[in-house]
Amino acid sequence: STSTMAVLYLACFLSVVYANSRGAVKVLQRKELYAPRRVIAPGIVGRRIGINRRTPFFGAPAERRNPTWKNAERPRRSITVRAGLDEKDPSPSPVASSSTPSWLPLFAIPALGGALFGYDIGATSAVVRLLGTGSSDLGSLDSLQLGLMASLPLLGAMLASGVIIGAGDAKIGRKTELYTASILYAVGTAIQSLSGALDLILLGRIVYGLGIGVAMHAAPLYIAETTPSNLRGKLVSLKEAVIVLGIVAGYAAGALTNPSDPSAWRSIFEAALPVELAMFGLVSVLLTESPRWLALRGRKEEAVGALAKSQNMGREAAEIEVEEMIKFSNEGGGNTDMSFLERSEALLTDATNRKALTIGVGLVLLQQLSGQPSVLYYANRIFEKAGLGFEAAVGVGIFKTIMTLVSVALVEDPKWGRRPLLLTGTAGMTASLAALSAIFAQAGGDDPSSTAVLACVVAFVG
Repeated sequence: STSTMAVLYLACFLSVVYANSRGAVKVLQRKELYAPRRVIAPGIVGRRIGINRRTPFFGAPAERRNPTWKNAERPRRSITVRAGLDEKDPSPSPVASSSTPSWLPLFAIPALGGALFGYDIGATSAVVRLLGTGSSDLGSLDSLQLGLMASLPLLGAMLASGVIIGAGDAKIGRKTELYTASILYAVGTAIQSLSGALDLILLGRIVYGLGIGVAMHAAPLYIAETTPSNLRGKLVSLKEAVIVLGIVAGYAAGALTNPSDPSAWRSIFEAALPVELAMFGLVSVLLTESPRWLALRGRKEEAVGALAKSQNMGREAAEIEVEEMIKFSNEGGGNTDMSFLERSEALLTDATNRKALTIGVGLVLLQQLSGQPSVLYYANRIFEKAGLGFEAAVGVGIFKTIMTLVSVALVEDPKWGRRPLLLTGTAGMTASLAALSAIFAQAGGDDPSSTAVLACVVAFVG
């Protein structure tokens, strides 16, 4: 049922987030990112007496972040010495009393946008297989109609990305984008799951794709701009694992449906609606605007308040962090008021920017042309030709999740790194895709070997 699939989806997502939070806390403990408490003796001007108790603190010590701030008071709950009596300062501690890390919602909530993108990939794979049988309430669909069902969300994502690039983000913050993405997700789901006409369903697919484009722009930026610097790279990479987890949930939703039900495909899309509504509510309640986005647009006071709230930080420390954001941006020549044409000219005329742009766009383009997205979208159809059930796609998705987590762990490893992983993965994809093509070509009109097909698909997506 729809409720069962939604519960399964949320359980899978929260399990990965919980596992990562435990691992990240261990990283903090290993690196001993701590700041000492201070004692202030009013009778001794300018003297600071450290206490050998240490309190967890995200980010590097103040002396390391700003060498000129060596004697400034740390934003910790201090103890003031008066007439031999210790009185605790009533200001709240910047470290949450709860065992939940303050960065967890800053990662988990935007990552829901990625999970919904992944869910649509897995769900579309199952829906295309169900609609391809001709026994659904939409009747028999041809190859073009099935192709539009699978590809139109990507068209919507491309349109949304184009609008964001052209308009820039000077007026629209990251939180507003996450709001917008959750609304587009929910509206698209409602249209595509409730409409009776194919034209309206395809319109819903485009609207859902608009949500994908907005979410995939906002989520990595929000995570990078709000989470602690020592965890930032790992959390941005982990977002990819959450997308894959969403793919697994979409495959699982297809496996849990009753193929004989003419409207079973609708319940697969509907299962995402509770998560989309949850995303909207959590963005409203738990997230602040990105402090960096606010700081670079001259809204310093709002940036300080947002940083203090989001990372449970004292106001004095938040003010210093915001000043450093502005300083580093000015030193780097950042300009948030440049028009689209000015930004394009800066990218294309500067040799360094042009090289980075060529590599980045080239990798993304070749990744899409490699055929992996097509295999993920049509995994269930491929397995149907090989005589395998919906469960085969779930197994492939789980294997892809494991390999994604392995890649996240190895990407910062000195023995591996990004380039060796990229070359190794590309070589494996080329070999497995060539083998898969040969298997279907050799089979002709007959059913290919299910074992060989499954092995090739597993190797390809892994």
